[in-house]
Amino acid sequence: MAQEPFGDAHAQQQWYPQGGYYEPQQPQGQWQQPEPHGQWQQAPQYDQQPYDQQGGYGQTGYVEGGYVQSGYGQGQYGGQEQYQPYQQQYPEYGQQPYVPYAAQQQQQQPAEEEALYVPAGAEYSADGYAQVEEPAAEAGPADEEPPAEPAEPAGSAGAAASVASVASSRAARRDGGDGGSSSLVTKARAAVLTGEHVPSRRALMVRAGAGVAALGVLLTAALTVGAEGGGSASATSSGEPGFAVAHSKAWSAQPVAATQGGGDDTLAGSWLLADVVVRADGTGVHAYDRTAGKPTWSVEPPAAGAIPCGLSAGVNPAGLGAALFRPQADPKSPCALVAAVDTKTGKTAWTKTLSDVKGAYAARIGVTEDKVIAVGDDRAVAWDAADGKDAWQYTGQGKFCTLSGGVSGKTVLVASSCADSTPADQAVALNTADGKVSWWRGLNNSPKTVTVLSAEPAVVLTTGTKPEDDRVFAWGTSGDPAAEIPVVTDGGRLDVAHGTFSATPNVFFDGRTMAATLVPANGGGPVSAVGYDLDTGKQRWKAQTAAKGTVRAVAIDGGSLVLAADERRDQPARLGRFPMAGGQEAVGGNFPPGTGSLLVSGRVVIGGGQVVVIPEHSANFGTAAGYQAKG
Repeated sequence: MAQEPFGDAHAQQQWYPQGGYYEPQQPQGQWQQPEPHGQWQQAPQYDQQPYDQQGGYGQTGYVEGGYVQSGYGQGQYGGQEQYQPYQQQYPEYGQQPYVPYAAQQQQQQPAEEEALYVPAGAEYSADGYAQVEEPAAEAGPADEEPPAEPAEPAGSAGAAASVASVASSRAARRDGGDGGSSSLVTKARAAVLTGEHVPSRRALMVRAGAGVAALGVLLTAALTVGAEGGGSASATSSGEPGFAVAHSKAWSAQPVAATQGGGDDTLAGSWLLADVVVRADGTGVHAYDRTAGKPTWSVEPPAAGAIPCGLSAGVNPAGLGAALFRPQADPKSPCALVAAVDTKTGKTAWTKTLSDVKGAYAARIGVTEDKVIAVGDDRAVAWDAADGKDAWQYTGQGKFCTLSGGVSGKTVLVASSCADSTPADQAVALNTADGKVSWWRGLNNSPKTVTVLSAEPAVVLTTGTKPEDDRVFAWGTSGDPAAEIPVVTDGGRLDVAHGTFSATPNVFFDGRTMAATLVPANGGGPVSAVGYDLDTGKQRWKAQTAAKGTVRAVAIDGGSLVLAADERRDQPARLGRFPMAGGQEAVGGNFPPGTGSLLVSGRVVIGGGQVVVIPEHSANFGTAAGYQAKG
């Protein structure tokens, strides 16, 4: 609702009787009627009651508690009609020219003097007009605004005295009395009384109020953006330093060995550590320093010829990570060999076998502070991080079960599909400490596939027979509340196929917010970043990116979703930030010419003052590269 800029709504109204200027500013219940030569008398005080008026000759105005009739006319007050004589005596024209609203010519003053043009001999009254007894002349520079008079109680004799005191102080300044430098308020008042084609005092007050309000809105927006990390200036404070400035390439990783013929160069996982970046693909698990990109260490496979097929999403506080291997390069061989890796040295701490199956077998691996946990097709197994001792095992909600899932925090979230459970498909949360079921929820939409996107928060993606059947389901820490988010919307499709445990994630989580991109149907139109509330399933925000071409979500940095855009003829490769709290885009600095599609080619990890890009396919884009802000 619009707010009145100053004080009571009635007290702001202005009236212009017969070319003069009147603005009611007297205390409640007081009326002062202008008399000739600047004399004033106090009208009787009326009870505060609503009134209506039908105009006669002249204009009328009122202040809180009563009204003034400035001409012959009829007025009703308290239900009784009253005729009041015309009280205001105007001087005869030609003898004392009455100063009309905005009638005087504004004089030019030297900038260095900052003098005010004020009509000489003008008597200022509290209602804002002047009576001129002499021809107008420029006054000397007014140096100081007199101190404000103390407020007097309404209805007291002090109110009239206060008005007289202010008028006399103004007259003193007009006649060259003492004073300091003029305030802006004084200049504005003088301009209203003397300038030609200048706005009224009320207009100036309204404009000033609007200006203050607009400034307040801008400051509030800036503070809000700063708090949310959305502005280009403030967004860098909690994320990558120099995000908003141009970036230059700091290093490119030098491959340990060329990919063998028939080998797979597909990224299986990565870690960004303080001094190195680690890449796992068909060539092995290799670390590269973040200064020059030189190889520093490689993980010894748990068996001769074993090929990496997965890495934990990160390492634990002790620097322990975990890797999965398959016994040979054949993608149909089981991904079931586990190696715990000391990332300080690259040495294998211990190895385990998740399953003895001989055929295709998929698995995910994760680490906690004291556990290494793998979720395979038929079981979830935990080992003590320190020595690899067996901790616990889970095989599903029934018999003949197929499992998938991942671990983060203190939760293992498993998608369990069992032939003898009701319903067959369930989301099951396990405690990492002992493997016991914390809670489970049925997936009653008969999904074709279930993908665990995150364990904390607990989120899964289900697909159906039609794209419109695809859903994202989320649960609270105890299984409630439950939220359901359609993947296909009127604006397009949410790009949420790859979650936290993927080598190249494209959906990200921060607290109880899920953020991803919304890709328009049939690829038409720009991509939008969107945030969803995982407690309600409702969209929190949606922001269309200004980037063109290929755009994808690549990371979380400083509480913001990071979108990457490829290089085009009219657009350099760049990143954009969307705060998880509000979604306002902050565009990052440009990446050097020739970057091409590197930023959208795989995983982007940000830390230690660098943006590190780890392409999904090394044959096309290289092993890894690091960028940092110029300067």
